[in-house]
Formats: sequence, C-alpha cells, structure tokens
Amino acid sequence: MAELSAPERQMIVQWCMSAQFFSEQTLQEAISRIYDDEAPALQDTVDAVNLRLTRYSLELRSSMSQTSGERMWALINTKADAIATGATPYSPTLLTILKHLIEQVYTDQHGNFAVDLHTAVREATSKGPSSYSRRDAQEAIDWFCSDGWLQVTNGWVVLGQRSCIELQAYLTDGFAEYMRTCALCKEMATQGVMCDACGAFIHPYCAGRLSETSKAQMLSCPTCHQLMESPSSFGPGKPGIRHNLVKSDVSQTQRDEDDE
Repeated sequence: MAELSAPERQMIVQWCMSAQFFSEQTLQEAISRIYDDEAPALQDTVDAVNLRLTRYSLELRSSMSQTSGERMWALINTKADAIATGATPYSPTLLTILKHLIEQVYTDQHGNFAVDLHTAVREATSKGPSSYSRRDAQEAIDWFCSDGWLQVTNGWVVLGQRSCIELQAYLTDGFAEYMRTCALCKEMATQGVMCDACGAFIHPYCAGRLSETSKAQMLSCPTCHQLMESPSSFGPGKPGIRHNLVKSDVSQTQRDEDDE
C-alpha cells in the first residue's frame, strides 16, 4: 500500500477543492492517477484528506444513491450556511429560489419529498423579481439539477444527491420533524418503503439488497423482522406517507428487542 506522503496528499486536497462534487469512481480514478496506480485504500485517503481540510472548516462527505446505490462525494463547509457557501456561483435571487425549492420539496405535505415540475416552476417564478419569467425559472431549475442540488424524475422535482450530502445538518436542524433515515444504511431517506408494523424506513436500493439475501426473496424489516408483503411507499409519484402518520416508536421497538 502506498504511503500518504505530503505532496501527494496536497494534490488530492487541491483536486477535491476544485471538483467539489463527484462520484466515488471519479475520486478513485483521481487518487490512482496521483499515486501512479499504487493508491492507498480509499478510506485511508479520505481520512488523511479530511485531517488536512479541518483547518479550513471543510470536510469530504458522501451519500449513497437511494435507488442505484452509487456513492457520491462532496466537499462541504462544516461551519457556514451550506446553501450559501456551496452554491457560490449563484446570484442572490438564485440562492433564494434554490433555498425555497429545497424547503418545498423537503416539506411536501404528502410525505413524498417531491414537487411536480409545474409547481416548482411556478414557485421559482414567484421568488424572482417582477420581470422573472417561467423560462427563467425553468433554466434555474435546470442549472440546480446539473449542479446536483435538485433532480427531475418523471416530472417530479426531488432533492439531488448533493443536497443529501451538503444540507443534511441544515435540514436536520430546521426540519427535524420531516427527517427520515433508512433502517439499513442509516442515511437520509427521501424515498423508499415503510414497515407498517414498526414504522422503519428502507431505501429502494437497500430493500432490494435485503430481498436478494432472503432465501424466499421476500422483504423483511431490518428493525422488527416482520415480513413486509405490501409496505407503504413514498417518493416521486408514490402514494406517499404523510409525516403525521409516521409511527414514532421505531427506536422504542428496537430498544425493546435489545432488552429481550
């Protein structure tokens, strides 16, 4: 295994600061180029880079795609307002629109963490100046999507993976009552299924992994171990699970099991 020498570590830090948001494969390729294909383990590299970035209040963090399992990485500011610092190329108007859309998506009353594109364009238009057109709003949404903050899926606007990485603290602090976490991977869940027995949430990708490991190819809840034959679902275009209908005793269920 290659040593994490200072010059090479500095090159990785500079690359991360330039790239900002990238896939795990892209990160691994960059590390291999810098170390001439004798790269250290990915986690060792990330730990060394984060140690170097601490002085700048920066950190490399990642999030897994809830549907495909692909892992993305982002360089985040650990102190300042993530929406403002992470979106520095945007004008004050665009920052206002982005923040409003993210909040609209995250607090969707149906519990799907999604807003239809028509509504998103209307909301974006309403937050712009008087001369702001629907075309301007659509172009802004396209820009946010290309930068990873938002994503359009079958006509629905949802949080992009960059938001799931960089804005988790912001969303947790400001909208704790809407926060959902996958019972298997422990990452933010904005789409998936819910165990109707205990209220645990599972990403689509994680649910697929659980089913594949089951001898009967059936989905069982990782928290209460009950069979999930027709679980409630949420996400873009799904029936949805309103937040006031979510069970609040998931952690208690797990504690009761641990005591047995």
